[in-house]
Amino acid sequence: MTSHRTYGMDFDRNLHHAELGLSDDQVIEMYRLMLTTRRIDDRLFALQRQGRAPFVVGSSGHEAIQVASTLALDRERDWVLPYYRDMGVAFAWGFTAEEIFLGAFAKKTDPMSGGRQLPGHWSSPERRVLTQSSVIGTQYPHAVGIAQAVANRGDDAVVAVYGGEGSTSEGDWHEAMNWAGIRKLPLIFVIENNRYAISVPEEEQVAGSLAARAEAYGFPGVEVDGNRTLRVYKVMQEAVRRARAGEGPTLIEAETYRYYAHTSDDNDTLYRSREEVETWRKRDPVARVRQYLIENRLLTEAEEERIDNEVIATLATAVEKAEAAPNPDEPTSRVYARMIEPGPAVMEPEPEPAGEVVNMITAINRALHEVMEAHDDVVVFGEDVARRKGGVFKATQELTDRFGPDRCFNTPIAESSIIGVAIGMSAAGFKVVPEIQFADYIHPAFDQLVSEAARISFRSDGRWNVPMVVRTPYGAGIHGALYHSQSIESFYAHVPGLKVVVPSTPADVKGLLFAAVEDPDPVMFLEPKKLYRLAKGPYPAGSHEVPLGRAAIRHAGTDLTIIAYGAMAHFAAEAATLLEELDISPEVIDLRCLKPLDWPTIEESVKKTSRALIVYEDNEFVGYGAELAAQIADKTFEWLDAPVRRYALPDVPIMPYAGSLENELYPTPEGIVRKAQELAKY
Repeated sequence: MTSHRTYGMDFDRNLHHAELGLSDDQVIEMYRLMLTTRRIDDRLFALQRQGRAPFVVGSSGHEAIQVASTLALDRERDWVLPYYRDMGVAFAWGFTAEEIFLGAFAKKTDPMSGGRQLPGHWSSPERRVLTQSSVIGTQYPHAVGIAQAVANRGDDAVVAVYGGEGSTSEGDWHEAMNWAGIRKLPLIFVIENNRYAISVPEEEQVAGSLAARAEAYGFPGVEVDGNRTLRVYKVMQEAVRRARAGEGPTLIEAETYRYYAHTSDDNDTLYRSREEVETWRKRDPVARVRQYLIENRLLTEAEEERIDNEVIATLATAVEKAEAAPNPDEPTSRVYARMIEPGPAVMEPEPEPAGEVVNMITAINRALHEVMEAHDDVVVFGEDVARRKGGVFKATQELTDRFGPDRCFNTPIAESSIIGVAIGMSAAGFKVVPEIQFADYIHPAFDQLVSEAARISFRSDGRWNVPMVVRTPYGAGIHGALYHSQSIESFYAHVPGLKVVVPSTPADVKGLLFAAVEDPDPVMFLEPKKLYRLAKGPYPAGSHEVPLGRAAIRHAGTDLTIIAYGAMAHFAAEAATLLEELDISPEVIDLRCLKPLDWPTIEESVKKTSRALIVYEDNEFVGYGAELAAQIADKTFEWLDAPVRRYALPDVPIMPYAGSLENELYPTPEGIVRKAQELAKY
């Protein structure tokens, strides 16, 4: 398939629908879908002007590329990921006019989001349409993940993902193109180039040809006039054939034009002339199809009138029903696919499980083997995780040999796509355990974690979920300097929709990993690398699971409560022994799970001891411990005999490289003892 331009003014005079395998009825249906899409768009803008619909994203002018490309796919097995302007894709894929208006009116029965998202954010599990957000470009790695799932299963389904030319400036697009090209996935990128990214013209947005970029990623790129319906269908038909035959992805750049402003809130007269708009209206794809049908004697005046009247009646009924539907009334529901309410409080230390004594990194490796044995839908991927290397800490060693390259494989160095692909594979039915090599490098994936994974259950009204466990080593204490020492837990514990886990013993590694993998929500599994070889303990044989949201008491006491997690929980347990020698009886709580938080256990302990010391290895200011301190002060104030104290790092980048500097900053068991003594004397 070679790149070519076909930007003629006439409709497809050199193509006949029969040559493409389309029947007369199918091309008439194509016209009906395009006409209805246009009429829905017009009606939405009218409703917005009347104050009945608060916001509209227009699609007029895009009908040919949207409808024709969709009809070349198979609605019974393929996937589509439309972007917010893709009403024609959604309608041709089976969304009804009433469903579209329910979204526009933000109604409770809106099947896309239950009124939680802006209109045009398409979603339907039964139609294989993954929930879409407003963030530009994040859908591309999701599509790669779905295509990767299809390839892993050996299905012959095809995935089509849509976006505007502005979205190709995002890194997620390039990362997705690279991944798709490397793995020759059954994926079609459809770029609707309407010449403007809101107001930014194409020449200020795109260098060179978009379609030509595909060659650099190892697959064909095609440029086509997006207003020539049959030409679009032919190009898409060939892309589908290639994908189904295992020949890999295709990029289609379709030149088109939006007739209305970017949205109902935009004023397009500020950046384009009326003359330009009218020039493009002369290429109207709906009018071209109508003319084609008339010239081929497929559309009589009577038939045209009948179709027109049917569309008008359908839309009138759809508007009436949708506007009368109930408004949403559950603003706090479906944040999680499985809401966890911790409790009752843990009152005593857990008995130590029986098992071979191993260090934490050995426990992680064993637990991953056991999880993958127990769940044949678990997939592990990340940088350097495959084959003999097995990750920079050897956590994934021998997984590829044992389970094969489809279940444990390397990825490009591209953290956003690692998480984005994991989201897509999770949506397609896998339990994905991506590894981010160091927590310090997770920041490029912030959008995928916070804007996408964390919000998918809520924004789809609970119809999609992301069973994904993101493993990453975090924290200092190994002389890793500024970019191998960071603590990231406070960023992600702040985000509704994410769960955050921090094990501190080999037994908890196994118990928490099993619980996280079997949870339907995205879980951040933060591994304190200081403990990888320092922490040793029994590794339980057989079934062993630690419920998410359940803390552990590592040392029972009555004089003060020390609350910690990760490496600091290990240090707090050491400090407890030293404090007992000083006639101070500390209770040490290892949180294990930062979100959901086991508040009942904290509350009961503080009520008993009347003092609280929080230890963490992040910066003290606005760190996770700051929220714990606020909760304790707010909810147990009448039981406190002293201020809530914290022991953490000052406001300095974590962590300086020189050992002398790190040792001065990093919390220690001896430092915990000093802070606890001060608090006990208050």
